[in-house]
Amino acid sequence: MLAVFVSYVSAIWIKYGIQKSISDSYYALPEQLRFLFTFFCWGFALPAIIVGVEVTPLMFFAGAGIAFVGAAAQIHDNFVAKVHNITAISGILFSQLAIYFGYHLLWLNIISLSLIALIYFFIKKNYIWWIEIVAFTAISIALGTAVF
Repeated sequence: MLAVFVSYVSAIWIKYGIQKSISDSYYALPEQLRFLFTFFCWGFALPAIIVGVEVTPLMFFAGAGIAFVGAAAQIHDNFVAKVHNITAISGILFSQLAIYFGYHLLWLNIISLSLIALIYFFIKKNYIWWIEIVAFTAISIALGTAVF
């Protein structure tokens, strides 16, 4: 899961630069490679569900949100963008709820939400990319505490 996240985000960053959002990387990729965005989302979400649901069912909903983001990759289409945005926000919200109620990592919630607020208010370009990086990292840390 972590390897999927780091390798995909790193490859996009190196090849195409920081995008407006991780989801925008779908459009940065050549058309024949756009499936990689969906595989990235599913490659992160499914292990998160499998590992996380043992601790809290909230992680199922977080992972499902991320999986739907991958299924609704074409964010420049109005209808798909609505599904994409709703499921992306729900993935982040459910992951934060899982981190608090399931993993009892209040410190991780405070750090994550503080970073998200700072990013939102102080980084105008690519702020969604950085918020997503924080959200994926928080999920990874929480799941890591359960595994190790």
